Amino acid sequence: MNLFENVKLALASLKSNKMRAILTMLGIIIGISSVIMIATMGNILEKSITDTINAEGGSNLVAFQISMKPDRTRDYIMSSDYITDDMVNQVCERFDDDLNAVAMNSGSQNATLRHNREELELVFYGVNSGFIAQSSTEVIAGRYVSDKDVAKKGNVCVISDKQAEKLYGGIKNAIGQRITVKMLGGSYDFTVVGVYEYKMTAMMSAMVNMMGEDWNNEVYIPYSTLDKIYQVNESTFYYFYAIVNDGVDPTRFCEEVKSYMNHRWYRDNDSVEIRYMTMESQMEMMSQIMGIVSMVISIIAGISLLVGGIGVMNIMLVSVTERTREIGVRKALGAPNGAIRSQFIIESVIICLIGGFVGILLGILLGNIAGIIVGTIAPPSVGSIILAVSFAMAIGIFFGYYPANRAAKLDPIEALRYE
Repeated sequence: MNLFENVKLALASLKSNKMRAILTMLGIIIGISSVIMIATMGNILEKSITDTINAEGGSNLVAFQISMKPDRTRDYIMSSDYITDDMVNQVCERFDDDLNAVAMNSGSQNATLRHNREELELVFYGVNSGFIAQSSTEVIAGRYVSDKDVAKKGNVCVISDKQAEKLYGGIKNAIGQRITVKMLGGSYDFTVVGVYEYKMTAMMSAMVNMMGEDWNNEVYIPYSTLDKIYQVNESTFYYFYAIVNDGVDPTRFCEEVKSYMNHRWYRDNDSVEIRYMTMESQMEMMSQIMGIVSMVISIIAGISLLVGGIGVMNIMLVSVTERTREIGVRKALGAPNGAIRSQFIIESVIICLIGGFVGILLGILLGNIAGIIVGTIAPPSVGSIILAVSFAMAIGIFFGYYPANRAAKLDPIEALRYE
């Protein structure tokens, strides 16, 4: 009997016992779909992170922050440890040829705006002119916060297009308008100098889909103005971002800036120093975390496949018992052991392959449903699909061999007597 006839016979056998075949495939389907779903969601997460990083400066974006020294003499940060805007300005002057922009954020403060008998919650972020370079923000009317605004501690703000539409009926109508908000127990007036396009991140999109709320509340003002509201005399920062020019090695740049700042301002500090972080290192860290998560879930999926394989073996043993007389007739007519063995191995492989293909389709579907929720879609890798199919075939051969071998070794006379 050739391969085509064995496949045809296996399909006929499955068709005659549909429910049993479906239940047998269930473990394979669950295991394979889990593997494919993990691969799909991993690609979706990686694409989402990559898109976000590229929108915020890509691999050229680096961050510097204060950190505790390993041999520190204290376990807390003092006000004198923080980075000042004067330090950042000197770094900009020292490394001007390498720098495209420097982004600073002094923090945020909740505020309440009353509009048409409705109280709207806003969050005011204190930023500098370079902060826009490390974000996905794009000004579509007016301008962004400028260095002059920072120097003057001006009461100006940049609001979103959604806020402009809700408050003033249009983007162009918002420029030059004055808004009054309450924060920290006081009332403050700001002039709208710009409107930015509101873009939801994948995570924000997922939250909006779940909560049904799309009112964004970010408002940008000069960091010096926020410090004035806080009644702080000197602007300080826990961290700042830098975007290097194309062609500049981010790691080399970071090492030089770290060495410069630590030598100049933190050499005599007994507990705090400057450290840096590159986006490439963040991507590597995320890849490692995703790798560990994928490995753990894949092990669980592997256990499911193992259980599914045992189910396949069990059903094939039942099938051998049910078809003992058929096996006896074939052997009496001269069928060799290899032909009998091949028949049942092929039937086992067919069960696993069908379950594998269904699992692949289900895994892709579930993975992309999750992708639609977070706003990013990515297909699974071809390698993961090939691996899943190969694994399904291997399970079919491995768990089908014992029942097939048992069928091949049946004594034809005893088989013919079986009722």
